[in-house]
Amino acid sequence: MTFRYSAWDGTQSVDPLDPDELLDLLSQDLLEDGDLRRALERLLMRGAGRRDMRRMGVRDLLEQLRQRREQSLGQYDLGSLLDDINQRLDEIVEKERQGIERLQASSREDASADQSMRDMVEQMTRRKLDALDQLPADMAGRLQKLLDYEFMDPGAREDFQELLDELRRQMLGDQFQNMLQGVQSLTPEDLEPLREMMQELNHLLAKHLRGGASEEDFQEFMRRFGHFFPPGIESIDDLIDHLEQQAAQMASLLESMPEEMRRQLMDAMQALLQDDRLQQDIMQMADLIEQITGRPLGRRYPFSGDSSLGLDEAMQVMRDLKHVDELERQLREAIRDLDFDSVDEGLLRELLGPDAANALNDLRNMARLLEEAGLARRAGRDMELTPRGIRRLGERTLRDIFAELRQDRVGRHDQQNKGANSEQVPETKLWEFGDPFLVDIGATVSNAVRRGGPGVPVKIEPKDLEVHRREALTSSATVIAMDMSRSMFSNGAFFEAKRVAFALNTLIKTRFPRDYLQLVVFSYFAMELDPERLLQSDWVDWSGTNIELALAKSRELLSKRPSMNRQIILITDWRPRPTWGPFGYEGTVEGMLREVKRCTRSGIRINTFMMDSAPSSMALAQTMMRMNKGRVFFGSPGKIGRYVLVDYLKNKRKRL
Repeated sequence: MTFRYSAWDGTQSVDPLDPDELLDLLSQDLLEDGDLRRALERLLMRGAGRRDMRRMGVRDLLEQLRQRREQSLGQYDLGSLLDDINQRLDEIVEKERQGIERLQASSREDASADQSMRDMVEQMTRRKLDALDQLPADMAGRLQKLLDYEFMDPGAREDFQELLDELRRQMLGDQFQNMLQGVQSLTPEDLEPLREMMQELNHLLAKHLRGGASEEDFQEFMRRFGHFFPPGIESIDDLIDHLEQQAAQMASLLESMPEEMRRQLMDAMQALLQDDRLQQDIMQMADLIEQITGRPLGRRYPFSGDSSLGLDEAMQVMRDLKHVDELERQLREAIRDLDFDSVDEGLLRELLGPDAANALNDLRNMARLLEEAGLARRAGRDMELTPRGIRRLGERTLRDIFAELRQDRVGRHDQQNKGANSEQVPETKLWEFGDPFLVDIGATVSNAVRRGGPGVPVKIEPKDLEVHRREALTSSATVIAMDMSRSMFSNGAFFEAKRVAFALNTLIKTRFPRDYLQLVVFSYFAMELDPERLLQSDWVDWSGTNIELALAKSRELLSKRPSMNRQIILITDWRPRPTWGPFGYEGTVEGMLREVKRCTRSGIRINTFMMDSAPSSMALAQTMMRMNKGRVFFGSPGKIGRYVLVDYLKNKRKRL
């Protein structure tokens, strides 16, 4: 058996994402921004996947639609549109002329006919030929004259009627196709059903625009005129969608034409209808549809190609372009509402193929995956993580930081042991009075054998006993004082500080539930913030780094935990300085040092992570360290998490 491997090109099937994988992909955006809705929007726009196997996103689908539009616009030339109609009219006129000439020749050669009959035929055919010679040069004028002309040649008459049927269908739209079937002459009597339907339709649309159309109104209209429309129209909204789709094709075609061509086509439509009132009704219908939908029926497309196309082909191109526009609108609305059910999957498959339809299914599933898994919920137009989702995100963040630690060879921290006050460790010691009786049987027997020699029975004495050591878990109270000034955001420290606080909160809740953690955020002010609200926190516009106020607030919180090991983790990127907030003068370096002394007297250790390496900042940090006996770390934002979690776990344990 032979296996062949190649790079993934985006067409192979990919297993669907599970909720945890999706949350992983969203985690960085969530920690930076805190807005689940925007994070999910960005992910769905760019596409998601594992490593190099990226799924198509909305942006990819929009790009394919753009390319589809550009391909059509770059291929065709609308300037050739009337050429096809003119050519067919030329052929019809020529066929009629040849038929007349055959009739003339036959009459002249018929010796049995009397002279008066031959003279009558000659006069009639000469008048017909003169009428053909005097046809206007423009398409609409020729069409109008030929509508009043009585053809003598059956083939020419049949060809002209076929052309009329096509033009009626295209110019009036497919919505009227059923009504026009079998109509040959478009006399006022023939147009009466169409005229009546248009008046009732406009009445229904106007009533709907005012908000007064009922289901009964729609059903009554369809009972009378439903046979004029294709199947599948079950509501007034379906009817409006159908009318909009069909009317938009001709409207876009007219908008995209040169002015002279547009005039000729409009004149041709008027000639075909032969009814000014009906034309006004059609224009009123178009206006009502635009008011109801809030969108113009047609748009101008800048064609730049050189391939000619007939009216049928032009209407098909307009239909495709309208579908491209509609799919673009649906996709943009879907990403706005995070709901892809309204996107027409069949239409997307028709225009872009099965891969695009599969991508739409992926997007639809991802948009609701977190909700179905209970990790997120809708709050009006917003979306937020549930408590379960917040816990999962915290676990993921904690796992990532520990993974970084393992890469740096700091050691494994993914502990599985649990205990209220202490944990047993593999190391052993000889038993002493007061030690917990955690006997290592193997080591104890070995001690007895070494003391008494081989043989049975082995006599064990108290001095042979060897027990496992314990690690006592100290209870601790921690306040993370996090700088939220503008500069923290610009250098990436703010995101990393949020990440660490979120991970530490998860660590304490899942591993050390008796510990206490609180968060104080500060710039020119300081305030307590529930760690659960970290996702919604953001940097502050006003400048200022009021460490004095941050330490005071942290000390106030820790004073309520006197029996615990207490520490403040200060994360900042700048030296404290006099600042001016919206309420005036906010703090000084001297005030900060006074607060350091108060923390020291209260037995609170301050461990500082400083993002600024300026000499003045380093000197001030050293002064803080001498006063408080805490530690100061200078480094890049990426090191914060490794320091905080390692230090926290290290200080949790005391070897007994």
